[in-house]
Order: sequence, then C-alpha cells, then structure tokens
Amino acid sequence: MIGIAICDDHKSIHDEVENLLSKYQESRKLECDIYNFFSAQELLASREHYNIILLDIDMPEIDGIQAAEKLNQRGMQYNIIMLTSKRERFKEAFKIGATRFVTKPIDQEELFEALDNAFESCLGFEKITVKYKGNDCVMRQRDIYMIEAQRDYVKIYSKDKIFESSQSLKVFAEQLDKRIFILVHRSYLVNMMYIYDICNDYLELVDGKRVPVSRRKSAEVRQKVFDFDVNKR
Repeated sequence: MIGIAICDDHKSIHDEVENLLSKYQESRKLECDIYNFFSAQELLASREHYNIILLDIDMPEIDGIQAAEKLNQRGMQYNIIMLTSKRERFKEAFKIGATRFVTKPIDQEELFEALDNAFESCLGFEKITVKYKGNDCVMRQRDIYMIEAQRDYVKIYSKDKIFESSQSLKVFAEQLDKRIFILVHRSYLVNMMYIYDICNDYLELVDGKRVPVSRRKSAEVRQKVFDFDVNKR
C-alpha cells in the first residue's frame, strides 16, 4: 500500500487535499494510506516511511525546505511534492530533491499530474526477502527482471544475480506490484520495465534473455505491454 503524508499547518489545506486525493484514487483505481501532520516537527518525529510527501514550504519554526533536508539525511527514498504559493522558493526546493511543485490555491489537474509522476517513480519500490547462496537478502521488486518457476522453487533474476525462493510463482504473482509484473507463461513472471521487444511467441528482455509467451496469453500480454508503454510516456 502506498503511503501519502500531508504536512501543512492549515487544516483547510488538509481537507482540500484529502478531498482531491479521494478523487485521484477513484480515477486511478488506487488505494492509498493517508497520514496528516500539522507541522514539520510532527512529520520528523514519525519514524514511518511515506512513499509520497505533500509538504508545505511555509511553516513556522521548521519550514518545508528544512524538513526535506532532514528527511534526506535519513537515507531513504522519498517523493516530495512541495505545496507553496511562493514561486521564488522553487529553486531552494529543487536543491533538496523535490520532485514536483503544486502552487496554492491547489489546482486539481496540477496535483493529479504531480501525483502521477510520483506514483510512476514508486513503481515496484516495495521490498521482498529472497535467498542468495543460502542467505536471506532484501531486494526491491523493481530490480527483478523476471521470475522462473522450477520444480519446487523459483529463480529470481536481477541485473547481475540469480536469487531463489521456496514460494511458488503463483504467490509471487499475487504479491508483486501488478502495475509492472505480468504472468506471461505458467513458468514465467516478467517485469514490464525490462521488456525490450515482443515477438510472436517470446519476449526479449533488455539483457538479451528470451522469455516464452504462452499462446493463450499472447493477446493479453501484448495489450498490457502496450498499455504500460503508453502510460510510461
């Protein structure tokens, strides 16, 4: 579940953003957990990780720029969308890695565009535990190229390593981010981010691997890959 934090010192902004987030989730067929903070101190006191932070720049004591700097020092991945009525502070926000800006008063189209951009960068950032040479390893879903079913385990391919898991391919298909993973064959689950080309009966991945596509799934796979490519542009 994607976690979205709203940090602003005005309740009216929280109410407005929550209303727009409700419309956004409905229009994008998404479900998100929403968290409210009314000061930078409250946000920084929380030890939870939020995928997207809608952060007001002008707040008392600790402003949004200072809060973002402190968040970045934690070494975690955040998508920070700045909320502000002062365009002159955009340059400061760029320096601390804000991904987008939404000006106040908040425009629905502008907010939705910023959220679309943030969600795209959140694709597959959830982590899973797998094994490498017998040891447990934690990896991001988006770093998986494909998963191949063997008799009683699966092989998990990344850029330069092959991991293993005793979980079935079916379990992985249910757990992994369905926005980027697609079951192309009863033995193969593929990350669409790494598809280079689609041929008659197989996919070619960016590293040159060829993955068979079952005949009955061919039309579905082509459509999903096409839709994924269009939405990524």
